[in-house]
Amino acid sequence: MAMKIVVTNEPQDAYLGGLQAFIASVSPLLLKRDRWGYHTLEKCFGIDGVSALYTPPKFPPRTRQRLRQEALALAADPRSDDRFLGGVGFDFTSVPEPYRTELKAYFTWRLARSQSRHYDWYARAVRLIPFCADLADPTRRPATVNVRPCLIDFGDPLEDGDGNGSTRLAQVMREWFQSQGYSTREYIGEWRLRGGEGTLAKNVYRNFTPANSLVRTLLILREKAKPLETRDLILFEDVYPADEVPESKRTEPYFHFYKLRSLWLRDAARRYILSKIAYKELSATTLVSYVKRLSQLDECLHELHSAPKPKHVTQEFVDHTFLAWGKERGFVGQNWYADPINLLKWASAHLPALGWSRLSFDPRNIRRVHSYHPKGRHYERKFEEALVPEEVVEQMFARFDTLPPVCKRLLIIVRYTGMRCHDLHHLGLSCLKPDPDDDRFMLLTFYQSKVKQWNTKPLHKDDAAHALVIQAIEEQRAEGRRQWGRATEYLFPHRLGDKEVALDSNRTREIIGRWCIDNGIRDTTGKLYDFGWHDFRHFYGTEMALAGYDIHLIQMELGHASADMSLVYVNRRLKLRKKALLEKGGGKFVTIKGEVDDKIAELAIRKDAALAVDIPGGLCSLPGQIGEWCEHNGACFTCVYFRADVEQLPFFEREKRSMASSLKRLQAEVTDFEQKGQLRMAEIGRRRIGRTEDGMANLATIISTIKTEGVYGGSHRKYRGAACGSGAAQCGKTAPGRGDHHGDASPR
Repeated sequence: MAMKIVVTNEPQDAYLGGLQAFIASVSPLLLKRDRWGYHTLEKCFGIDGVSALYTPPKFPPRTRQRLRQEALALAADPRSDDRFLGGVGFDFTSVPEPYRTELKAYFTWRLARSQSRHYDWYARAVRLIPFCADLADPTRRPATVNVRPCLIDFGDPLEDGDGNGSTRLAQVMREWFQSQGYSTREYIGEWRLRGGEGTLAKNVYRNFTPANSLVRTLLILREKAKPLETRDLILFEDVYPADEVPESKRTEPYFHFYKLRSLWLRDAARRYILSKIAYKELSATTLVSYVKRLSQLDECLHELHSAPKPKHVTQEFVDHTFLAWGKERGFVGQNWYADPINLLKWASAHLPALGWSRLSFDPRNIRRVHSYHPKGRHYERKFEEALVPEEVVEQMFARFDTLPPVCKRLLIIVRYTGMRCHDLHHLGLSCLKPDPDDDRFMLLTFYQSKVKQWNTKPLHKDDAAHALVIQAIEEQRAEGRRQWGRATEYLFPHRLGDKEVALDSNRTREIIGRWCIDNGIRDTTGKLYDFGWHDFRHFYGTEMALAGYDIHLIQMELGHASADMSLVYVNRRLKLRKKALLEKGGGKFVTIKGEVDDKIAELAIRKDAALAVDIPGGLCSLPGQIGEWCEHNGACFTCVYFRADVEQLPFFEREKRSMASSLKRLQAEVTDFEQKGQLRMAEIGRRRIGRTEDGMANLATIISTIKTEGVYGGSHRKYRGAACGSGAAQCGKTAPGRGDHHGDASPR
């Protein structure tokens, strides 16, 4: 069916009227003129002929010089309103209304924002003008296309509810490209591991995607014309200060409520979210995921009812149905349940006039959720999986020279400071300054976006790791000044249109992730390492904990708001050693003879001297005994200085099985050497067999000591009552077979 287009300067439709009001707010000249040439762009947007829009850096010097001369000539030409610089211009004369107004609104929005002022964007977006002209003409549009009164009526995936894929207008533009003889080839880039060995993610680039950008921008402008309290899509910049809005190179950051299909629930969620933002209870970094969790409530209601109503949110639904629904889907953590329940609690108290029932909420329900709380064992397990393996760090730094210089500097800084990814990439150019009170130090100052605080780290010039950080920052400063010809705002700047922004962390992660794949960086299990910036933060925190740093120092160094998060870096063995020392108890570390070393726990937590060294299965007391370091790696189970940690029983059992397997292999090798007459090799093999047998015997002693209740070889023992008894029942008794006396218990 042919489309009827009504041409009017003052449309009664609120949508088109809102678009015209927006265009006029930038400049009434944009509504008046249908050809935006050199003078129009300069007067309305401040775009001159030598800006990044016309002279992209990828052009050769001669082309840039020619365009500059053409710009100077046009500046003196009064007829330049009808001329375009280097072919760059916007001619809407062939596009009828209302498509013309929509296109003008789209280009006004984009040209008014500095990140869109680059030639690559223009080269793609300018094709929208002839495309829309043909779309409005029944004789030129593709026969399979069902026209719409307005471009926004083609629909957006966000508004339709799925949030994925292209708009219907993009598919129409693809058909138009094919009819015009343009290429519709898709550019696919692969880089990160997804789902296992050798499976890489695909980033697809299409030359007809400007249609998606057009519809998405029109959707934004339509919602911006509404009062904030009624919008289904809200820009971050409308509710947060400018310094809290994250940078985005494709479109402006926003959040939406389209996934909440129930309008009554959508209205409640909108009111609730805006109130939390007003009281500064919700940050921009977590807002999108927060709204997504609220949409799970609507999803559950729609699975239970064809047309959910507020009356369906009952006490039974809150306490049992929704909780069971989430558990069936494997949701973990408290937030998936706590956030929707907080919404229901708020709506129950504030919106009774809209049909919401008064409900009671039992806070103990949150204990029934499978949680990853920092104090829980599940969180510690998750934390261990997120930690970058030490062998991966060694492999990466062994091949360090093959990385791009910027990525090398970023890795050095994150490796030896443990910064968060966002804070690292947003370092200011003046982040490093000399310490005015002590010339041995440099001060590294940066803003911690998560806790909203500034942090200053002292860097010692004579420390090897700190010296690398200082050198990396100074090299990056010099490189930035050389490339930009001036002092930049960021230490790692990036050009987005004619605007300076911080380097995109996703881009650097992509580069390093692909580099890890190309260089075969693997963990101990043989899997290719899936690079992530935050893994190095966990690595740095764990490294500090193993070095014996105080928990509060770890908290300050990593910028945690509380000590709960810092506690996960203090591994379980270290916490047990500190507990043993504070309680003056022994029996935590045993020798290869099955005797307990009373002093090793004290040596383990000394911060002023490394007198006990972490090794697999326990500690080495050699530095504390003779002040020397051991040079014989792997011989611990036959060494008198080895102290086995009694909490590492599974490790020792695995080692014993491994040594038994090695013993069989060594015996076969010795037999083979003897048959071949290689007597020297056979003698070496017999000595290795003897050493392995000694190690297995000592391991058997250690395992037996740990497993046997009551065995203790020290001079004192810490009382330990029966696990099933009460405190009152235990206080006057002694554990059987220990030989000590407590209270009224008779000696054995």
